[in-house]
Amino acid sequence: MKVVVATDRSETAQRAVSWAAQLAESFGGELVLLNVRPEGGDGAEDLLRADAEAFSNARAIFRIDHDIPGGIVRAAEEENADVLVVGSVGRGGRRESLLGNVPNRLSHTPRCTVVIVNTSDAPAA
Repeated sequence: MKVVVATDRSETAQRAVSWAAQLAESFGGELVLLNVRPEGGDGAEDLLRADAEAFSNARAIFRIDHDIPGGIVRAAEEENADVLVVGSVGRGGRRESLLGNVPNRLSHTPRCTVVIVNTSDAPAA
């Protein structure tokens, strides 16, 4: 099983990475940490590789793409991912409808299973 987890390396995204790592490990699978950004710089690729080194079954992929959700989907498909994991802290109302969000866009496009992990600290409403 190949588990691709999209991360921006934020604190909440690290929760999704941990969840994906447990999933991959429980099935003896491979974990792929994926970071897609609109531009490179600031050592992000090296930091992502260091994150992947914390897991025995992981590797890192860094992509530059101005369409973040599209870049995530393309990378997951190129990797032949069985599962794509993304985190969501959740947004509601007007803000979500105006801005949209990556997990929402990703939930409809990939050909593999998509798991959206709630990475919020807030209790459910």
